[in-house]
Amino acid sequence: MASGVFDNRLLRFAALVDLPRSAEAGGHVKWWERLAAAAAQAGEELPFDLTVYFSGDNPDETLGPRVRLRCLKPVFSTARLKFLPYTPAHTDLAPYHPRLAHELARYDLIHTTDGFFAFAQTAERIARRRAIPLTTSFHTDTPAYARIFTRHTIDGLFARLPWLRRKLIEDWRAPERQAARMERRLEAHLRAASWAFATRAEDRNLAERILGRERVSALRLGVDKTMFDWRRRAIDAVRRDYAIPEDRVVALFVGRVDIGKNVPVLIEATARAIAAGAPLHLIVAGDGPMRDALRRRLAGHVSAPGFVSADELARLYASVDFVALPSEVEIGGMAAIEAVASGCPTLVARGGGSAKLFDHAQAIGEVEGGAAAWAAALTDMARNADRRSTMRESAIEFADRRLASWSDVLNEDLAPGWVAALSHR
Repeated sequence: MASGVFDNRLLRFAALVDLPRSAEAGGHVKWWERLAAAAAQAGEELPFDLTVYFSGDNPDETLGPRVRLRCLKPVFSTARLKFLPYTPAHTDLAPYHPRLAHELARYDLIHTTDGFFAFAQTAERIARRRAIPLTTSFHTDTPAYARIFTRHTIDGLFARLPWLRRKLIEDWRAPERQAARMERRLEAHLRAASWAFATRAEDRNLAERILGRERVSALRLGVDKTMFDWRRRAIDAVRRDYAIPEDRVVALFVGRVDIGKNVPVLIEATARAIAAGAPLHLIVAGDGPMRDALRRRLAGHVSAPGFVSADELARLYASVDFVALPSEVEIGGMAAIEAVASGCPTLVARGGGSAKLFDHAQAIGEVEGGAAAWAAALTDMARNADRRSTMRESAIEFADRRLASWSDVLNEDLAPGWVAALSHR
């Protein structure tokens, strides 16, 4: 890793994640928690000082002599918008965060992980005012989520006013307008940045169009190969603990149980596959507003334990027959990486970004959108033991040769880009 000494002092970097920390937090939060833990393992050998900021009132946490996690209370959290029927994760809608602004002035480089909310907007102003290099990375497809949840909110708020619902969705195209507004905000944020890191090809193309190819680099997802390992396989214990009949093929879904993760399609597809005679049993590791509906529709063929610990999740990945991830708005879901690291055959949506992470490895099966395509894919996996075996062997081989650790991501992806951004100063 390049040296972080500048003018005979240790450089200070701030990374901003405008989401709260919790055990149930999604992949965006977990990505940066695990990256910070990898940085802390370097101890005083880490060539810079790193503070990762989160939104919320959790206590600060020191991970090492040069790494810490800092939490700042939001100025105007979406949690205050009680009329919203559902929000997958709360963020800060304020255009400026005074406390964060005061602290950011002390850093040599600021890294944002979105381009939309209070932390990112504050970072733009401080970076411009103080001439501090600003870098950014893509972690969540916020415009796509904006479109999905704007429609979901309209459906919930105006269920008894169908004429107004149709007006907002079909005539005024409110979901598409909201997505377009978020896309314009993202482009404005990229124009304020010195460097961008992208996982998906479409994100990289966008960043290169605005910043130029020389100021955009690749960003991988890391994985803890000690935690997620095929050797943790415990088929009999999982079947016993989740009361799964011996004749069932076990599929696993991991993530929020909501419309954003395309759970309605998963429910319908699983129900169709079971009705057609597929010997399926679905484990759903996650919580969300559709969990009760899932239990009712798939009764007798589903286990929905809610949130599970990382240790238990690793056991499930290694022990189930395959993983099914139908979300079409993933930039690169951590569930897919962890599943493959655990030697687990994995089905992902062709419209999402996860499959592109694996260079067409046989461990991954891409599925077209819609319940019919997913029902066919689930049925095939349930009935085709040879395919599952081939996919499992491919996953184990790919994980051994190709998957990056979190230290790899820090040292080989982020650090070089940060050093390059500093040189632009």
